Amino acid sequence: MEIEFSSLKDLYNRLEPALASKVDELKKNGYHNISKEEIWIYLIKNRWMESQDLLLHQMVSDIFNASNEEIYQYIMSNNR
Repeated sequence: MEIEFSSLKDLYNRLEPALASKVDELKKNGYHNISKEEIWIYLIKNRWMESQDLLLHQMVSDIFNASNEEIYQYIMSNNR
């Protein structure tokens, strides 16, 4: 069964629990003050920009498997 989303906001809301879990993981590993939105932007620009027809489970996997150090480095160099 294929799930379709009417907007990026709908997709974000569906992925929010995985993003929140990633924030918790980052905090446990010493990366504080990184938000769900910053992880979302990192993934859009670095993992999903050129991808097509991603399935929800692939996106969740990308969230959980994203390198904490890469997320941190991206945020520090681009958003702050």
